[in-house]
Amino acid sequence: MTRKASNKRTKAVLNVTPSDISPVAELIAANIDLLTEILLRSPAKSTIRFKSVSKHWLSLLSDSQFATNHSTRNPRPSAISGLYFNSQETLNFVSLHSRHHNLPSLSFLNGLRERFRTIKVAHSCNGLLLCYTNRMMSIDRHFAHYNIVYIVCNPTTKKYTLLPKRDGVVCDWSAYLVFDPSQSPRHYKVVLVGYSPGPSQIDVYSSQSLCWRKIISYQEIFGRGIFWNGAIHWLTCDDFLKRFDIDVEEIITMPNPLSPKILPQNKIMYFGECGGGLILIQSHSYCYCSSGLRILELKRDYSSWVVKCQVNLRALISAFHEMESRRNDYRLLGFKVLCAVEGESERGLVLLLAIPGRIVSYNPKKKTWDVLRDLVPRESEALDFNINYAVPFIETIFPV
Repeated sequence: MTRKASNKRTKAVLNVTPSDISPVAELIAANIDLLTEILLRSPAKSTIRFKSVSKHWLSLLSDSQFATNHSTRNPRPSAISGLYFNSQETLNFVSLHSRHHNLPSLSFLNGLRERFRTIKVAHSCNGLLLCYTNRMMSIDRHFAHYNIVYIVCNPTTKKYTLLPKRDGVVCDWSAYLVFDPSQSPRHYKVVLVGYSPGPSQIDVYSSQSLCWRKIISYQEIFGRGIFWNGAIHWLTCDDFLKRFDIDVEEIITMPNPLSPKILPQNKIMYFGECGGGLILIQSHSYCYCSSGLRILELKRDYSSWVVKCQVNLRALISAFHEMESRRNDYRLLGFKVLCAVEGESERGLVLLLAIPGRIVSYNPKKKTWDVLRDLVPRESEALDFNINYAVPFIETIFPV
């Protein structure tokens, strides 16, 4: 069914008159249990639209218990709709659907901006965003110290929760939001990894206990981690894979599988979750101007990496010559991999790439691309230096 046909059907549902409603529809609407069962099977985006059908539907769909049950019944989130990314003092987005399709605005946080000035996005997980605002407290010879306030919000429902402050200040940090509807559909956690000389400090907030717990780890952790398979994972420079198990709250270190060979850190273009798997995208060779990529996927038992596919970017480089002119730049390589998306079966894997002045989606299987957004210079610079802060967004009605 085309998007146009789908839109017509949606409008027809929302604009019906009493005389147009069939006896069967009236029967369903009158049976609260049957209606609830049908709505629980609807996508999150549709349930938001259905609130305008009637006051009765609005009341039903606004109930927090319905939202929790919806997350329980739909543990596998819908497809990624787009990305949010920070750019200096503003929050920007790119939609995967079209250049003219917007992601939900975060204007519902404007009241907090009056208190905290700038609000930025730190992480996302299965439809929820972790945002933050910080204020520098002091500077010593090693680190700048910040007082940071965290906010968990749901852009789909336009609801948010301001997390309680933690004791002390953090020198350098990474923040992770952990929300897995298939394992814990009613609660989420926020994990902060603080980097400072000596032991690493890990703070864990639980929406169930509504408080922070402090964990001291004697293992060094650096770099950006990825939440997958119930743990936050890091690739280390010495060819080890570290993971912080969310349930047992323990860091586990294991050597990377020997085959296939994992290239050095400066050849890794992307490390993240895609279609339920943990993938690693690296340059095809040690040559910095290589137009080839190799995509690996880690087995769930951690026994080995599997080559998922090989990608040749020559067709894309031919279409966008500005990539060619920057391919010998060690820092930029002419493009950045923002995200990998598991497309529909006939589409295969789709890569979201930041190239000079644009964000494009590229289908390696079909060798086709779409320009999703033009970038002004400050946005390009933000993506060049803050690649980890382009976070994916999907729809969910989970109540925060």
